[in-house]
Amino acid sequence: MIQQTKHQINNYPQDKSTQKLPVWLMNSERHQVPLTKGRLVQDNLSKFAGLVAFLTRITPVYSAKNSPWVRIIELIGLTILIVLSSQVMFLWLMLILMLVHLLILPGSVILTISKKLCKLLLISLVVLLPSLLLQANNIGLFLARIALIMLNISIFLSITSWPQFIQGLKQLHLPNVMILTLDITMKYVYTLGVYIQELLSSIKLRTFGQHVNRRVLGVIIGQVYLSAKKRTSDLYQAMLLRGYNSNNVASWRISWNKYDTISMGELLFAIVTYCLIQGVVA
Repeated sequence: MIQQTKHQINNYPQDKSTQKLPVWLMNSERHQVPLTKGRLVQDNLSKFAGLVAFLTRITPVYSAKNSPWVRIIELIGLTILIVLSSQVMFLWLMLILMLVHLLILPGSVILTISKKLCKLLLISLVVLLPSLLLQANNIGLFLARIALIMLNISIFLSITSWPQFIQGLKQLHLPNVMILTLDITMKYVYTLGVYIQELLSSIKLRTFGQHVNRRVLGVIIGQVYLSAKKRTSDLYQAMLLRGYNSNNVASWRISWNKYDTISMGELLFAIVTYCLIQGVVA
């Protein structure tokens, strides 16, 4: 039996040309299904993937060395000063201060801030377009304030993640109910984003190469509403069963380092400069 098997192996054709696959199997062309209409699902999958990735980001784009609560105070302080100021010189000084902040950041972070700034400016212009059309004077000053505020927010968002923002609010000893509401809201936005992404993926697989009706959007909204209602009810029942109360929220102590001193010095410089310029003008 063994000799017969060896004889069959020796008689097996060793020509490599006979072992090649057919031409139609070796063809490396990849045919894509044309989707000229109904790209609702395909176009929004990448957007929701980016949203979910942003909400799941634990570390910021650039790890700032000052404390989160100092960043929040500096953001609020500079924003208030920019809104209250009507002097071009002070706005120029604020622009120089923010450009100094940008100089210490890597190039990739600056590019990210530029993209965020463009998006924020576009949204602001769309929202404030009626007031711009009705306002006859000081349009340039108004736009300069908006640009500086959006730049300040873009820098803050690039160096502060959502967990750090929540930590900063706890360090400032804001009401626990407000902090918990913000935290749960963002976590639910992330959960619903994942659910919508899975729903769009399933619709894409079931309607591959077919026209997707616009009515699918209503179905998606209905499914998201039912899912959010069920998850909210489950969370409420779980909190009741575990005996939750507002005193269970852990509190953070205020930390301080040399970089916090620099940040607070910048804010103090901006306040003193604002008061001097307003005093000179008056």
